[in-house]
Amino acid sequence: MKVSYVVDHLAHARAGTENQLFMLLPELSHRYGDELELVCLRENDWLATQGDFLGCTVRFFEISNFKSPSSYRNWARLARHYRDNRPDVVHTFFPVGNIVGVLAAAAGGVRGIVSSRRDYGEWMRRRYLAATRFANRFTTGIITNSLAVKELTVRTEQYPAEKVHVIPNGIDVTKAHRPARDEELRRSLGIPADHAVITLVANFRPMKRHETLVKAAARVLAVRPNVTFLCVGQDHVAGQPRRRLALRMAGELGIADRFLVSHAEGNVLQYLSFTDVGVNCSYGEGISNAIMEYMACEIPVVAAASGGNVDLVRDGETGLMFPLDDSECFAGHILRLLGDATLARRLGVAGREMLQQRMSVGAMVDATRDVYGAMSGRTVASRRTAA
Repeated sequence: MKVSYVVDHLAHARAGTENQLFMLLPELSHRYGDELELVCLRENDWLATQGDFLGCTVRFFEISNFKSPSSYRNWARLARHYRDNRPDVVHTFFPVGNIVGVLAAAAGGVRGIVSSRRDYGEWMRRRYLAATRFANRFTTGIITNSLAVKELTVRTEQYPAEKVHVIPNGIDVTKAHRPARDEELRRSLGIPADHAVITLVANFRPMKRHETLVKAAARVLAVRPNVTFLCVGQDHVAGQPRRRLALRMAGELGIADRFLVSHAEGNVLQYLSFTDVGVNCSYGEGISNAIMEYMACEIPVVAAASGGNVDLVRDGETGLMFPLDDSECFAGHILRLLGDATLARRLGVAGREMLQQRMSVGAMVDATRDVYGAMSGRTVASRRTAA
């Protein structure tokens, strides 16, 4: 099968959607022998070097400035590219790709056009929503990564529910396991040896609700002072206003020395090597890769009952959940886990087992390939056993 992927911009493989693409494409090439290409709508030197790893051809069509005539010329070039090469499926990602890529594929006569929704679309303003609804007329289907995102897509975009396919994120549990405790990193962060560590892996964006963690931290530290709260991530906006806001709030509550921030330049798993509880307080997460990483490391999870979190965390079974923005309940769950090692261990083991059963990379790849077959009208080749 010939599949073309369209993305706005791809500068690394660390964020959620990028990470999934870097698992999906090599596996499709390896397991099925599909002919793949990745179309990026913005020039990128790093991505140009990734074709061999991804098992695909990387192409660039600069379509990023809609005040520039060149963007429209390049859109026409992309449509001609599809008309000449006739892929079976075009699968688009990110806001611009889900509009520009869909319309170019339709103009190029592609039969199977699939777009993606992977979050709660907190960025989507009226103009984007109108353009997305228009582009949706030409799609064969939409893939979401959680039931919550599917329901939101059907409601806000007025898209037929039967054409929305839920495929959870995949994770390679054999690779994502807790490494040996990194004492050097822990010391470099200034975390005392006798402190429990509560970790939030999330870039600083409004939807991530870091302020809820700050408030919960103050409540926890009032009861149990030997705890350090660690935020691993970078600010989503230049100048780091969200990061500064969280640190200022921690200072105002008198917990600045116990509320640390670090940008994981290396492997996030090194930070999880000494984490006792992994947390997520986001509004409208699609499927949280951070929660999946906690679970893969058998770290007990406390998460907000919002968005796709409820697809991962079953309260009392694979983690503990609290109402969105309820810092008192949030803090109570953290204290409960810190005071009950048996419960913490049970939830951690159950979380990893759930990932192994429901969210393997192989399951994600095969489910995606099934959708491609249905959307393109092609018969799906027999699956091969995952390597």
